[in-house]
Amino acid sequence: MHQSNTAARYTEDGEYIFTIAELNQAASQALESQFKLVFVTGEVSNLSRPASGHIYFSLKDAQAQIRCAWFRGHQSPFAFQLENGVAIIVLAEVTIYQDRGDYQLVIKKIFLSGAGLIQQKLEALKRKLKAEGLFDAAHKKPLPAFPKTIGVITSKTGAALQDVLAIFKRRAPFIAIRVYPCLVQGETASKSILKALSHAQAENNCDALIITRGGGSNEDLWAFNDENLAYAIFNCPIPIVSAVGHEIDLTLSDYVADQRASTPSAAAELLSPNQEILFEILTQNKNRLNHVLSRLLQQKNLHLDQISRSLKHPRQKLIEQNQLLHLKEIQLNQAVQRLLSSKKQQIKTEEALFKKTTLKPTLIHARHRFTSLIEKMETLSPINILRRGYAIVYNEKSQILSSVETLQVGDQISAKLNSGSILCTIKNIKK
Repeated sequence: MHQSNTAARYTEDGEYIFTIAELNQAASQALESQFKLVFVTGEVSNLSRPASGHIYFSLKDAQAQIRCAWFRGHQSPFAFQLENGVAIIVLAEVTIYQDRGDYQLVIKKIFLSGAGLIQQKLEALKRKLKAEGLFDAAHKKPLPAFPKTIGVITSKTGAALQDVLAIFKRRAPFIAIRVYPCLVQGETASKSILKALSHAQAENNCDALIITRGGGSNEDLWAFNDENLAYAIFNCPIPIVSAVGHEIDLTLSDYVADQRASTPSAAAELLSPNQEILFEILTQNKNRLNHVLSRLLQQKNLHLDQISRSLKHPRQKLIEQNQLLHLKEIQLNQAVQRLLSSKKQQIKTEEALFKKTTLKPTLIHARHRFTSLIEKMETLSPINILRRGYAIVYNEKSQILSSVETLQVGDQISAKLNSGSILCTIKNIKK
């Protein structure tokens, strides 16, 4: 009886059997969900710079090492020479290269160990704020569905403000925008941001606030890692969206804010969509997609049933081939026996004639030679060979085997005996 491929992917106990690709994919997803972005320190070794522009190396310490890939699209200029032996700190994603199953780091940023010390202090402050509950989802305020006024805390001359204004103008021109200008870079920037945030709270005419600036180096974004600013954002009664830097840039403001956006434009989009229209479009698309998928599934199931009915199990095909081969062997042996019987009868006839006739020596020699050939044919007959305990061995394609060179463990072969055939599975090969 035909078994489906799905049934064959489970053990007798009902446990799912992974393919290698499925297992690597599952492991990669588990790693990426557990370790989205991590800082790792170590020493560079096995540095490679192929023509593709990507950089590959190993990051090692006294006990272990891990492979690293820094792809060209994520590389940015840095003020030191990356070479073997250099101690660095990397910001990276933990993942698995699924084609080979290799565990690796995909690098986003690289710092010298000196810069890493500052990063370590930031990590310590992050752990402190997290322990105090400033990052907890339970404290996050929901964003307004239909805001009337949005406050933007940023530099009045920066590109981030223009991006935000452009998005609101295109998507929701009816929303009023109130700008609270401040410094977003430099030693006094954190105090300037705090002052703008305090001003917005005092006016209390905004439904939500956006704290934002464009991308830059860690030093450029450092004002948004200020501890006092983190507490001010947490205690602000107005919902706040933080959009500092680019997608991979993360500051304390991003962690503490009620919602984080990857860019200034993304922050504006969070607060400006027409949710009723979007919901209606999504519902229509969902119904349309369900209908298409349902029809497609029915067609595929019908096609699968047709194919299933037309297919034969490989074992059944092999049995049929063996039966056909056995029939051909019987027919061949019968033909050989008929030929031998005919030649024996001919010899008897000639012997009777020989008794009545005096033959020349050459004719007698020919008779003996012919008799010898008949005897050899009987000796070489496949039937007579099989009767002596030998067998004819065939591969899965019904080809006669004379060597083990083309065989592998797990292959199926068949052996023709004097009486019947047997089907075998190879467990060991000796050459």
